[in-house]
Parts: sequence; C-alpha cells; structure tokens
Amino acid sequence: MQDTKENLNHQVYEIFPTVIYRGEIECHQEFKEKYLEELCQYWHWAPDLPRDEMTSPENSGRYFLHHNENYKEFFDCLVDNVRQYLRVLGVDESKLNVYITKSWLNIQDSECPEIKMHNHNCSDISFCYYMQSNETSDKLCFHRKENPNEVSGFMFQTTVNPDNNLITCYNKYNCSKYTVSPIEGTVILFPSLMLHSTLNTMHRNINRIGIAGDITLTLREGNEKSEFSRIDPSTWRKC
Repeated sequence: MQDTKENLNHQVYEIFPTVIYRGEIECHQEFKEKYLEELCQYWHWAPDLPRDEMTSPENSGRYFLHHNENYKEFFDCLVDNVRQYLRVLGVDESKLNVYITKSWLNIQDSECPEIKMHNHNCSDISFCYYMQSNETSDKLCFHRKENPNEVSGFMFQTTVNPDNNLITCYNKYNCSKYTVSPIEGTVILFPSLMLHSTLNTMHRNINRIGIAGDITLTLREGNEKSEFSRIDPSTWRKC
C-alpha cells in the first residue's frame, strides 16, 4: 500500500455559503418590560383558545401581532435588521418593500417538546426574536437534507460503532445540522425555505419566550420594470 502525505499544500474554496443573520433589537429591554405579560396573556394563558387543536402557536389563529400599534417600535427595529440582512447579501434594499405577513408568540416551558423540523413555504424570510431566554433554552437548529460534499453514498453518516465510520469528526464541510444559541434581545433572520427545528441540550430553567414570523419582499413603486422579486400587491386585481 502506498503511503500518503497528510499535509500536502492545498487551498480550499468555500463557495455558495448560506447566510443566517443575527441582529440586536435596540428597543428590547423597554419592549420586554412593557409587553411581556400582555403578550403571554394574548396567547399562552388565553382561556378561550382551542388547546386540543393547537399543534403549534400558529394554529391559534393569533398570528397578526404586527397589526398591534403598541408593538410598532419592535417591528420597526425588526425591519431595520431585515434591511441590514439584505445589505449583507449585496441587495439594494431601497428598491424593496418589506411586508410582515405573519407574527406570533412562541412560548417553550420545561414540559414542551422540541419543535420538529419544518420550513415556511409562504414567505421569503423568517425570523425569531428572543424576548426571554438563557443558556438552558433550546437552540435553533438548521438542517440540510443533501450535502454536495458527500461525494460517496452515506459517507458522512455515523453509527454507534466508531470503527465503522468514515468521518473522523464533524466539521462545517460534512455536517447536516447547525445550531444557533437563543441570545435574549436578538433576532435571527434566515431564508424561509430552510429546514429548521429546536434542539434541547439541557434541563430548561426558564420559559423561552419569543416572537416568530414571516416576511415577504416586493418591488417598491417605480421599480415595476424589474423582472426580479415580485410586483407589489397594491397593483394586483382580485378576481
């Protein structure tokens, strides 16, 4: 068997990275002090909600927090972050409208199961704002079903017997999951079609409380000739 050199001179090109954005909500502390209890009453403790039918907060039908004028400052901060996210992507955000189409409260106490893997197929960008969280809160976990680096079948899979595994360790080139810690006062923005879930890594000692939702982008007035994104619904006709 021919010996192989372990440290050949080489260069790696990391192409087509996916961007997950985290930004600060500048009004977080004031918003939390003013509205945390009110928001919990709105969804989590509301006695009139059909608990047996609710497999997720969205099923409550209460997913229009963005229409409450009391929360305007928070949503303004959110949109500021959306526009910064677009600038990171190299997009001229001044040509786009940002529509918040859904927003709901999400509370995870010590008894709640992890949120299963899913995506949001009716929007462009999804967000998760952490209003209350700490180091014991479930992590936000992103998934990919196929890894183009897995050049041979199931090469990156592992079994309970490490002697049968082909990979020596997980890294950013061979992993299929990536976790993001829920830092209070920040918002995570990501493409809505990305598969995501939550991951519990330790006993929770605090209720994780957040606002999640979806965002759709449209062309601003004066940019209708563009073939990119989508025409604003103000020009649509309902038939």
